[in-house]
Amino acid sequence: MERKILWVLSFLVIFILWLKLEPVKQSQLNDKAVTDINNRPQAGDEKTSPVIKTEPETKQVVKKVEVKEKSISEIESPAPKAEDSPPNFAAITDIQEKKDTFFNYLLPYVIEKNDLLIRDREKIYAILDNEEPPSREEKRWLKALREIFRLDKVNVYTQENIRELLLHVDIIPESLVLAQAANESAWGTSRFALKGNNYFGQWCFRKGCGLVPVNRDDDADHEVRKFKNAKQSVFAYVDNLNINAAYKELRQKRADLRNQNKAITGVELASGLIHYSQRGQDYIDEIEGLISYNKLWKYTQNRSTSTEK
Repeated sequence: MERKILWVLSFLVIFILWLKLEPVKQSQLNDKAVTDINNRPQAGDEKTSPVIKTEPETKQVVKKVEVKEKSISEIESPAPKAEDSPPNFAAITDIQEKKDTFFNYLLPYVIEKNDLLIRDREKIYAILDNEEPPSREEKRWLKALREIFRLDKVNVYTQENIRELLLHVDIIPESLVLAQAANESAWGTSRFALKGNNYFGQWCFRKGCGLVPVNRDDDADHEVRKFKNAKQSVFAYVDNLNINAAYKELRQKRADLRNQNKAITGVELASGLIHYSQRGQDYIDEIEGLISYNKLWKYTQNRSTSTEK
């Protein structure tokens, strides 16, 4: 009998304790649920989950592989930053202010690209001046340059085929770059400049690689290429003039000026753009007029290499 009484009492004590603890647990669960909701990323929140982060990183890698076949410069171009955002050129009502703002926005990218080209020219001359044959590392570098500029593969590097690179590894005058950018992008206000960071009207031929021109012929398949930022656009434009067979005359004119120890100017090289536009000579005259009227020669950098011969 005593055992039955003790068993009943024990059961009652346990039951009472269970009733007191249960609300506390439920309260803790509710608090945790509220906390999880508050910490969850909301629409437009900069904080995203690792899964969301992974997708653009993967796409970036794929994109680098695609542009690697075209140019090292484009791979070196960084993703756009907040300070890279172009000014609102259309909102600038003062004409001279608009022009100055446009030129000063693109000029640093032109200078950077040309400085890289001068650096590479000096490296080529250093290899030429060395009595020893190119090292394994130098051969790899020369091989990469020849691939970029679409030159024939060579098994043995000679003075002649190394010098051949100098025809391609050289500057494009700041005045010429700025004049073409102004002409092709309508001073930074064209649809291609605003939506694709394309300041030079460059084309691409892979579906989805750019913006489809409104007046494109039905049988045409080209698009106006999209760039991540203005810097990439400038770099790709300079690469285009240094690589494309259509501008062989421009590169030869530049080499002749080098050999004659004369200044490489935009006006001098403009004649080499005969194939840049269907307008031909009229286009060249317009570019030369832009350079002269806006005194774009004032943006020319005084750069020279002690190795030029």
